[in-house]
Amino acid sequence: MKRKKVLLKEQLSEIIYNNDKIIISKQDNNWCFEIGREITMDIAEAVSILMRTSDVDDSLWEMSIDNIDIDSISPERSLFWLSGGYMEWRTLENYNKPWYDCYLDFQEEFGFIIINIIKRSKTLMDIKNNFNKYLNLPVLYEFALSKDLIR
Repeated sequence: MKRKKVLLKEQLSEIIYNNDKIIISKQDNNWCFEIGREITMDIAEAVSILMRTSDVDDSLWEMSIDNIDIDSISPERSLFWLSGGYMEWRTLENYNKPWYDCYLDFQEEFGFIIINIIKRSKTLMDIKNNFNKYLNLPVLYEFALSKDLIR
């Protein structure tokens, strides 16, 4: 993992945000987010992780985004975090199946919503607000109930 992190830092030249736990780099249209121990180049996944992080200041959310490569977005990654992340999917406290058994159901239902949110968004705050509006936990739990994925 450390080699991958060093390689990513060498490839991406411009650091556009840096605090103790969050580093955001960009070169051309490629973004790299290091959030705690998580590293991703998927902006939807990054926002999903940031929404669960308490060390995020307002200036980060106001960051402008443009020319996002939609092909680099994997909706199942952000759905993993929006539906509970490691805490929920490792313990299975509320779900009755592991993530690998049900991520396709979530992706089929909500994948296009994530792509459309990214396409319409101008800032990270736009993504966050739309995730909160259209993909909040009650919406995801209601879906999981309908698919019999929750205890």
